[in-house]
Amino acid sequence: MEKTDEIRGAEGIVIHNGNIVLGMQKPKRWYKLESGETITMIKTLGGEIEKEDEGDSKKALIREVIEEVNGIGREDIRVSNKPIFTKRIRLADINPFEKKSNLNMNADFYLLQILKQEVLQPNDLPALIEIPLSRFIKMEFNSQGKMRNIQDYISQNTSIDLPDYYRFMIPEEVHRFFREIRKDREDIER
Repeated sequence: MEKTDEIRGAEGIVIHNGNIVLGMQKPKRWYKLESGETITMIKTLGGEIEKEDEGDSKKALIREVIEEVNGIGREDIRVSNKPIFTKRIRLADINPFEKKSNLNMNADFYLLQILKQEVLQPNDLPALIEIPLSRFIKMEFNSQGKMRNIQDYISQNTSIDLPDYYRFMIPEEVHRFFREIRKDREDIER
């Protein structure tokens, strides 16, 4: 039987100025296609729970966001008290380039709002992408199509050469969360 690597983590469904904020994987995690072109994954913000987080997923998320977004402090963010949902993520299931991976993360997903109005700049990531929620809800994440148009959402001050293509690595539950909020809001307005 194959050994699986299990980690605990925290991910943020990050909102800023009415947009969902996603992050691009670091260049060392970019993939080369047979054609020589590069592709990267776009995901929610967050990561593994570290020792300094004392086993607290909320602390881990706050630390990760402060590390990943330049100029953001604890006073600039508001986080839900409890996770919205917890999900066991198998990297092999959501990343087509890691089909042989044995990495599993049990991640608590929180809703996190960045209160600063200013344009967000990446710190620990090559780029941050802000997508209006109305457009995010309509996106098809299982599409095999090219995603060149996503460059419209990549932070203006990115100083690196960006890859040729992007794929989303976002659990369906994140997408569903916003669709349900929208449906509830529409039901209330009727």
